[in-house]
Amino acid sequence: MSESTKRLSWSTSRVVTIGLNTFREAVRTKLFIAMTTLAMCTLASSFLFCEFNFGSSELKFIADFGFGGMTVFGSALAVIVTAQLFNGEIEHRTALTLLAKPIHRSEFVLGKFLGSWATVTCFLGMLSVCLVFALWFRETSILAEYPDDFEGGRRIVQYGEIVWFSVVQVFRIGILCAVVILFSTYATSSLFAMVMGVLVWIAGQLQHIATEARGVVDNLILKSVYALASFALPNFHLFDIGEKLALGESLPSSLYLKLFVYAFLYSSFYLAVASASFNRREL
Repeated sequence: MSESTKRLSWSTSRVVTIGLNTFREAVRTKLFIAMTTLAMCTLASSFLFCEFNFGSSELKFIADFGFGGMTVFGSALAVIVTAQLFNGEIEHRTALTLLAKPIHRSEFVLGKFLGSWATVTCFLGMLSVCLVFALWFRETSILAEYPDDFEGGRRIVQYGEIVWFSVVQVFRIGILCAVVILFSTYATSSLFAMVMGVLVWIAGQLQHIATEARGVVDNLILKSVYALASFALPNFHLFDIGEKLALGESLPSSLYLKLFVYAFLYSSFYLAVASASFNRREL
């Protein structure tokens, strides 16, 4: 880090500028367009089951279908886009031009994170709108065809809860983007960061198993390993609230607050480590 950069005060505006440029670059890529099209087509395919006349249970199927698509496609897009946007700058040497200017490397890291996160948030937002429309359209049709499945003509889909599910997935994606940014700060290729991001995502989905195992094993070494895994890896299973929402269960506001704080703490931790790692990296 140069002396002029050391004397430079940290600026939020530079972070926002990098984030906006990253977002504009991401939404113009063929990958973003292809993933969005694929996800929407997958959601639309749920209407193929309308001929089976599931009645009101069909709405739960469409909701589960949509929730699963948002989780899988959103996570995949987060891993690929974040790794490509960060490592692409380094591999094509364009990061050198930007970092040669009076800018802190932590600003570069945070800006890339915000741009990637905003890209996936936009993606999830579009899928949420499509899911709400699909459920509303099909619920209206079923209400007309099978009025007995609806007590007093009352709709059973809680559209506000679907929006909350999308917000919770944004929290989850924030952690995943931060993880991929961390690996990208010392990775020599985008592929390595992607692979590690996928592995962490899978491990995070199974992290609750390590937490449960820690309470039943007696071996001190295994307890230590499980404790370390429980702390170092985020528990993505906490964010899987789609099944409860699809069943019409209303979740307390305190749960959403806890998930937000959980995601904020883990994202901040990974980004702090990523900034420290990138500061030591020779470009």
